[in-house]
Amino acid sequence: MASAAPMKSFIILNPPFDKMSLHKTEGLILKSANWSESSQTITIFTPDMGKISLNIKGSRRLNGKRGRPLKFARLEINCYMRDGAESGHLSDIEPLEVFLFERDGQLGRLTFAAAAVELLDNLLTASDPQGSVYQITLSFLRMTDRIDKKRLPGLFAGYILRLISLLGYRPNLVGCVNCGREIQTVETAQDNNGRHFFSAERGGIVCDQCRGTAVTENRMIALSETERFHFLKILESSLEEASHIPISLKELNILMNLITALLKFHAGTFRGLKSLDFLDKLSRAVKTYGGL
Repeated sequence: MASAAPMKSFIILNPPFDKMSLHKTEGLILKSANWSESSQTITIFTPDMGKISLNIKGSRRLNGKRGRPLKFARLEINCYMRDGAESGHLSDIEPLEVFLFERDGQLGRLTFAAAAVELLDNLLTASDPQGSVYQITLSFLRMTDRIDKKRLPGLFAGYILRLISLLGYRPNLVGCVNCGREIQTVETAQDNNGRHFFSAERGGIVCDQCRGTAVTENRMIALSETERFHFLKILESSLEEASHIPISLKELNILMNLITALLKFHAGTFRGLKSLDFLDKLSRAVKTYGGL
C-alpha cells in the first residue's frame, strides 16, 4: 500500500503587509475619511516621514484594538509602509498628548486650531519631512490650549506667518519688492492712514513709483501703514511674542486675505480654505457673548 504523500507546510502572509517595513513615529492627524462602516483612512503629519496616509481597519469601533485616531493630539504610531510609498497601514496608535481646548473661549480655540490644521494640510506635500514645521505646530496647539483667549488672534497670526515662511512663502513687508526702497515705519510715516499695496504675484509691498508697472497684475491688496507695521512685527516675532501683540479680527481677516492671495499664486497645490469663514463666526461669537 502506497504511503500517504507528506503534508506541505504553508506560510500565509497578509497581502497588505507583504514586503512592508514596520515604522515607529509620532504625528498629528490632518484629516480623515471613512471608507466602510468600521474603517477609515487618516492623513497624518509626522516629523520624519512628512505627510502620509494610513488605512485603519476597525478604527471607528469604540473598542478597536488599534486605538482611537484622535484629532488635535500628538500620537505615537506604528505603521507598515513600503519604501518610498506615500501610504500604508496602521498597526497601533496611542495618544501622547491631547489638546482639549476646554478653557474659556473654547469656540475660538477650536476654530483657530481647525483653520491652522486645514492650511497645513493644504500646503504640505506627501512624504516631505518638515521637522521645524512639526515642532512649531505642536507649540501652536499647546499655546492655543492654555493661553488667555484674548491672545489667540496674535498667536494664530504668528503661527500662520511662521508656517508659510518655513515653507518658502515669506512675504516681504519691509521694502519694495521691485526697487528695494525701504517702506516707512509707523514711527516715521507722516500719515498712518496712508496706503501701501501688496502684490500677491511679486510676494511683497510695491512702492508708489513701481506700482505703475504692475497694472497688469491680478491682485493688489491695500494695507494701511499701521496694518503693515503690525503684520511685520508679528512676522519677526516668536509665537510667544506674537500672542502678546494686539490684533483685531478685522486686521486678522485682512492678513488672511493677503496670505490666501499669495498662496493661490505661488503654491500650486493650494486650495481655498473652508475655514476662511471662521473669522465671521468668531466675530459673531464676540458680538453674542463677548469673547472668542
